[in-house]
Amino acid sequence: MREQARVRVAMPRPSRPRQALLSAALAGGALVAAGCPSPDERACDVVCDCTGCSEARYLECLDEAEATRKAAMEASCAGALDELLVCLEEERECKDDTFSFDGCEDQEARLNECGISVFRTACELANDRLTECGQGAPLGTDPASCIGQIECSARCIAETSCAGLNGLDPEENARFGECTNLCFQMR
Repeated sequence: MREQARVRVAMPRPSRPRQALLSAALAGGALVAAGCPSPDERACDVVCDCTGCSEARYLECLDEAEATRKAAMEASCAGALDELLVCLEEERECKDDTFSFDGCEDQEARLNECGISVFRTACELANDRLTECGQGAPLGTDPASCIGQIECSARCIAETSCAGLNGLDPEENARFGECTNLCFQMR
């Protein structure tokens, strides 16, 4: 019995229409009001339909989306989040089970100004900044490795201009140094 539960968790999440049909069948044939998905749910649907998320990963995506929505609202950036999610639906691409959304850089930048990123780890954002500044992309892209002190340092990198990272702006470079020092003092 336990073995079946593990297999079920590893199976891909059913598509929304199939999920609604399964819900109706489980309810004894009664209609189940599935409701319209929120923009956050649609974004998770798009990503997971491409990458083949497990049910557990899909639920994790929904939790992350809820936390992102809350952070965007607290930062008065809910509009920027909505703009990015609309762009994401329009520009999405799925190649070899890899999800991308080129063409949304402006929307993503507006949201990043609020300190919020969607579907990208702090390490990916830091690599983008470092590449932009001519320093390469030394941080791994695996979300499991972008945690703790590394994630903190990556956020410092992503929030610093090229002039600060390259030492051309001594004041910003000093702030960057303070930021990374605080990261290495974390436990």
